[in-house]
Amino acid sequence: MAKKNEVPSNAVRKPTPKKNFSLDNFKKKIGAITVPSKTLQWIPIDDGLREATGMPGVPKGYVTLFRGYTNTGKSTALMRAIVNAQKMGDLPIIIDTENNIDVGNIRLTNMGFDWNDEHLLVNNKYLLDNFGIKQDKDRKEASIEDLAKAIYSFLDMQKSGQLPRDIFIAIDSIGTLNCIKTINALEKDTSDNNQWNAGSYEKSFMSLLNNAVPNTRRIDSEYTATIAAVQKIWYDGMNRVVKHKGGETFFFGARMIYHFGGIISHGTRRVTATSKGRDLNFGFENKVNIAKNHIDGEWGGISLEGKIISTPTGFIYGDKEHEAAYKKTNILYFRNKFEDNSLTVDDIEFKSKAMDLEGNMSFENEIINRSPSTEKENDQD
Repeated sequence: MAKKNEVPSNAVRKPTPKKNFSLDNFKKKIGAITVPSKTLQWIPIDDGLREATGMPGVPKGYVTLFRGYTNTGKSTALMRAIVNAQKMGDLPIIIDTENNIDVGNIRLTNMGFDWNDEHLLVNNKYLLDNFGIKQDKDRKEASIEDLAKAIYSFLDMQKSGQLPRDIFIAIDSIGTLNCIKTINALEKDTSDNNQWNAGSYEKSFMSLLNNAVPNTRRIDSEYTATIAAVQKIWYDGMNRVVKHKGGETFFFGARMIYHFGGIISHGTRRVTATSKGRDLNFGFENKVNIAKNHIDGEWGGISLEGKIISTPTGFIYGDKEHEAAYKKTNILYFRNKFEDNSLTVDDIEFKSKAMDLEGNMSFENEIINRSPSTEKENDQD
């Protein structure tokens, strides 16, 4: 007989009611709310570059890298993106660490940039005056750390509403500046180490590239920030791998990488316009491909390769149809350079010539004779 208040062994137990569980409430409790991203938009690139790679341009809210050897078209691609960003209403913030771009820059103007429209032009003096000297009044040179602080300041002003614009930060180029430690060593005439610069890029930029910029893609971010940068490369023959001037931080942080030229060498040919026995060096021909594509959505993972000609006003996709269209569009340019107002499209023939392995050719934009001893040289990136 069961004792009083004792549940018989054969009695059926009622299950304990389960508490209602809401995953959404749980996420809120632990701070793991998922915020959707905005619809992906693109800053258009040059038509020839789009034909060659299949990519619409520079993805907004991401970090894009234009990499390659000298004379392969990296800066040309960046300039075209700057022009198109301005045309679509984004604020171009041009960070020129090589001091090659002044107000009224002819190449940007010829591509359609409006110097009277909204833009910011940041050079090394700006970085030094606004960031470097504030940290060290005796500093004589802008640093990698100053560059990172400047970009963070623009992002902070955008977030706070002081800079109510979608911004396009264009950097030419990564690997030009030294870090504070290297600057101090050089000023004191002591040894310096390239690894110091690489380490400074990683320390100063890793969070910016992986967090600060991507966070502007969220729908709760009113405005979007986009970064595109130029970076030169070199080939490590011992380990058979491409290395980046200034270190690998931007290579790892970028989600889209356009690779210009070859891997072991630049792989570039000089392009000449020939008319009535005279030659005009006006561009460089090489391959271009998408070396990295971690973009979300339908464009993600695509990797195409094509041949392009880099010119002072943009790119020509490497086929006869696009070459003919370029001649027609730029006939006034060729008439001016050849000093012949009667020149027609049919009078102009394009030829390409091999360059040396180092790729130390340059671009003078002037008429030359066929003799190699009189050919002018220049550096068009």
